[in-house]
Amino acid sequence: MFSSHGHLKRRTPEGGIPRPDYIEHLVEEYYTTTDVEAKEQVTANLANFGYDPINWEYLKEANALDVFEDCVKSPNERLQLNALAGFCNICLDPEAFKFITKSEIFDQIKLLLNTAENTDIHLNCIALFYQLLTSDTCTQEGKNIIATSCILKTITQLRNASPDQRVKNIAALYCEDFGSRVEETVDSKNVLATLKTIKK
Repeated sequence: MFSSHGHLKRRTPEGGIPRPDYIEHLVEEYYTTTDVEAKEQVTANLANFGYDPINWEYLKEANALDVFEDCVKSPNERLQLNALAGFCNICLDPEAFKFITKSEIFDQIKLLLNTAENTDIHLNCIALFYQLLTSDTCTQEGKNIIATSCILKTITQLRNASPDQRVKNIAALYCEDFGSRVEETVDSKNVLATLKTIKK
């Protein structure tokens, strides 16, 4: 159930911490604590807040997206998973979409898809790509970044070989909905390359 500002105010006990302040506190705790388990708990909480669109502005204002970026670059799988879950939850926000598809972040997510052995990471990566591609914010340029032949190849391999049925299912859905588009794009690029060669 999505919240309204009035609903949040009614649910906040007297003397309780307002939602924006609490989210900001979580971000501060991530950067100040040296306890790995505390970082894992904090990022899990931040990711959960992204589930409700009313929290998206709070998360962006508190720089939670930077926390998620830091986590996808971490060697800790739990932090990687929390970051991917957070990105999945907030990626339909236009600002978050642009943030996630920046090359230095998106390349890291692609690397996780290609190198991770954790099936939950595979699941979250494909879910994120799927949501980005179906977002109203996604332009043709965005599709060219997200739906590439390399990504399709990896997802096709996971569809055929993953031991996790959830991964197989979402990989099959991705291939069904975007596989032909990727192949058409590759074919058109090959045609253009051939025409340029002929012109020379």
